[in-house]
Amino acid sequence: MKLKVTLRKLRHEKKRVAIVFLAFLFVSLGFNFTLSAVGSISKAVEDFAKRGNVELAVEGVTVEELGRFGEVVNYVYFNDTEVELNGKEYRASVGYGEFKSLHVKTPEDGAVVLAFLRIKKGDRIKIGDREYEVRASYYYLSGVPFVLVNKKGQHLYALMRCNNTEALAMFLMENAKVDYFQVYEDSEIPYMDSLKNIKNFAMSFFYLLLGASLVVIVLLTVTHVKGNVREVGILKALGLSDSFTFSLFAGDYLLIALTAYLVGIPLGIKLGHSYVSSRFPLSTSPDCLYPLKFDVIILLGTALILSLPYLYVSRIRTIEALRFTPRKSSRLRFFAAFFVVFLASSSAYFGVKGIENTLTLELPYNLEVWGDPSKIAQIPGEKAGYLSGQKVNGMTTEIYFFDYESIFEKALIAGRWFGKEDEAVIEKGLARKLGLKVGDTIKVQLLGEEREYRVVGISDMYFYDFKAVFLPKINAVPDRVAFLNAENPEELKEEYERLGLKVHTIDDLKRQTENNLMLFKAAAYGVMGIIFLISLFALFALIYLEIESNEKVYATLKAVGIPNSHVWKESLRKALPSLIAGSLLALPVSLKVGEYIGNIVLPAELGVGDLTKIFPLLLVLYPFYGVFIVLLTERVLNRLDVVKALRS
Repeated sequence: MKLKVTLRKLRHEKKRVAIVFLAFLFVSLGFNFTLSAVGSISKAVEDFAKRGNVELAVEGVTVEELGRFGEVVNYVYFNDTEVELNGKEYRASVGYGEFKSLHVKTPEDGAVVLAFLRIKKGDRIKIGDREYEVRASYYYLSGVPFVLVNKKGQHLYALMRCNNTEALAMFLMENAKVDYFQVYEDSEIPYMDSLKNIKNFAMSFFYLLLGASLVVIVLLTVTHVKGNVREVGILKALGLSDSFTFSLFAGDYLLIALTAYLVGIPLGIKLGHSYVSSRFPLSTSPDCLYPLKFDVIILLGTALILSLPYLYVSRIRTIEALRFTPRKSSRLRFFAAFFVVFLASSSAYFGVKGIENTLTLELPYNLEVWGDPSKIAQIPGEKAGYLSGQKVNGMTTEIYFFDYESIFEKALIAGRWFGKEDEAVIEKGLARKLGLKVGDTIKVQLLGEEREYRVVGISDMYFYDFKAVFLPKINAVPDRVAFLNAENPEELKEEYERLGLKVHTIDDLKRQTENNLMLFKAAAYGVMGIIFLISLFALFALIYLEIESNEKVYATLKAVGIPNSHVWKESLRKALPSLIAGSLLALPVSLKVGEYIGNIVLPAELGVGDLTKIFPLLLVLYPFYGVFIVLLTERVLNRLDVVKALRS
């Protein structure tokens, strides 16, 4: 009975049904778009990471020999080679191989690119004297791009599931030249730190989106309640029960809202996965389970919020409801909507901006050379040993071994350079993650042995996402990298590369970091776009529901010849001051929230100067919202049936 009456009521309120349906549809699309994007990225990384527990780069052994110790998941026989794209040269690992985690093999003709997001399918790259068409491009967790072509290289990169890591290590020490070797414990997933940071960074945007959407839901609910109070009074006066009155009063609203949200779930999941795949071609299917876990909670919360009017229905007195006169929307509703919308979108912007500020590298050198210790010893510059996959206070990081006098003293932002064998310098990202300061003691897992070091300095260097550790040199770790200040770094780079060394200029280092940053930018800009659409729907719903709730007033104005400009000028007087006040008050708060979000992945740097950079955008948005309000008000008033409204 109640359902039939509710459905009959919905058929007579098609406009309101459409507004509520579209509002909650966009909320659902926004939620599931974000959750699907996060789930797709997480699934791709987890599927890749769980396949292997040893990652290595060696020379002198084959995949078949490695296969004696377990399953080789990804491999490529490569040489470090220059590739040319759009007239620019880049360094890449080029060779023949197969990546089972991505279901990718070397094509018979053309090339497949991994970890080189500037290259898209259909581009053409030049390797040596030959030009290749890119058959596919995939995102891969690697600082150096891979280009798969039908040409076998001298070095071997592999990710494998090893049954006996100690036996593998002994075999490589006896039969191979090892450039890189990292073992992950049984309880550890490779790249778990990176995966966790990606999840937390992306989910922070989801929570911003969730907050903005909940405000829209609450505002729509309040506006809906205020527009139907007299109807409630009539039903109560006729003796109908509170539950029946609620089913007519808010049951229709609840039914449409939940239906719209359910419709938006599959669409949002598909759009989120498609968006991520278009920006970062991941070999994975949409992750439906991850969004659905949140959708259940969101649906229950939405149902609870929309059911709150029952308390209003049961408590309001009949005489008060019959005497109720609908009021025009207050400035507070517009202010609340714009404050939360600008808080969410500006926080996303500042999160990315803080990371971009960090990437402004000011290094004490302009050329970084990696290679065999015997070759590194023959070139000038400051030399350092290197170990990856080591742990500091339980956190995986990289360790560089320097002399007691170093050019990296210039990069210190606190304390001093180490002067004793039990002293250490750490980078600022690690200091923030572990809450360390000068004078604290750290425990370092170094070649299987735990050692204690006292932190005497904090550095502003960029190694390992600003989370590396600098220690005094030890005999067990030879020099593998040299840092130079060269007058002609590009020419020197070519010379050292002919010797078989890996060479990075400052531009190369920036490109590597920016490739990883693109992942976070995609999530940030996608969510900012959704929040912008939600703000337009919130504005649309507030103005439309206000006019509908007071349609007799506005019909009277039209009947006596008052122009529409009188109404939209009144709307502008309410909305624009609220818009300006809400956005300006949200900015300092969003600066702090954005800094927190940016620090999830890198030690973000934000200042008051960053606030001024957003003002030009605000000067564009203010007139845009003003024009939108005028056009919206004109449209709603032009569609208002004066005769019908005056008779209601």
